[in-house]
Amino acid sequence: MDKIERLINLTACLLETKRPLDFAELSDTVYRGLSRSQNSLKRMFERDKDELREMGIEVETVESEWGDETGYMIPRDRYYMPHIDLEPDEKVALTMVSRLFLGSGTPFSVPAQLALLKLAFERQAAGEEVPHVHWVETPRDSELLGDILDALVRRKLLAFSYRSLGSDEAVAREVEPYGLFNKSGAWYFVGQCHLRDEVRCFKLERITSDVEVNPKNPKTPDFEVPAGFDIHDEIDWERPAGGKADVKAKVVFKPRLSFAAATGPARLLAEKRRADGRLEATYEVADPEQFVEWALGFGTDAVITSPAALKEMAKDRLRGILEGLGGS
Repeated sequence: MDKIERLINLTACLLETKRPLDFAELSDTVYRGLSRSQNSLKRMFERDKDELREMGIEVETVESEWGDETGYMIPRDRYYMPHIDLEPDEKVALTMVSRLFLGSGTPFSVPAQLALLKLAFERQAAGEEVPHVHWVETPRDSELLGDILDALVRRKLLAFSYRSLGSDEAVAREVEPYGLFNKSGAWYFVGQCHLRDEVRCFKLERITSDVEVNPKNPKTPDFEVPAGFDIHDEIDWERPAGGKADVKAKVVFKPRLSFAAATGPARLLAEKRRADGRLEATYEVADPEQFVEWALGFGTDAVITSPAALKEMAKDRLRGILEGLGGS
């Protein structure tokens, strides 16, 4: 759990409670699972509390009736800002700007954190829906992302050509975009694919054409996001979702590294010991990019032997590294 996540959890806990919570209760909720001593957790809580106060979030200290216990809470009437009516594109712009300031060390980082915290809870309390955007870094292809964001905000159909993993040819797709996210520096979006008639995840670097936002009836949405849709339910943040684990892969490990076969990010289906002592492991892969990165981490001690698409992906990664180093 990083610092920002911890501060958000602490704010939510103290804001939603109907009575003051003491440190013991907070250590079992907000700080649960952290491998630290109680004294260390107490010091962390004191620092977090002070930081929230510096950000303008008023954490009240409440003594018990008998004066033998101290509790904490955040008064709602002094926390929530008045409801602000923002257009969808204004909400996206504010979220993106705030994200860019978070952790940047600029003079505006603290106000940006405060605004983002307050707006998040204010929107949730008002029952508003906002586009599911997870901004991680400045995009390399701003034009492509701009079109997708436009379609997300206005709920317009997207049309583009897409080359799936293991396919040599791109196929025309029409997608209702529901959410956008970034993983390990790569951008993906999730939406209802008309071709497959199901929710799918698309990686931007596999889009081989311009993205066309439906120009018809520009002020009228083409679709509605399904009730209850939550991008966190659609995405396993350890890997991009939207597809089935339908790629079977084989990796051969040198004898001294046989133990590593069970440590991968894919489900291990079978193991076979070869005559020369090397171990051949078969996997069911849901996230090919992550799987290839994991296998390459072992250097020459692990070799992907199938399928051809994953072998080529590994070669592309290595070529990219060599080119970056000026090699051939």
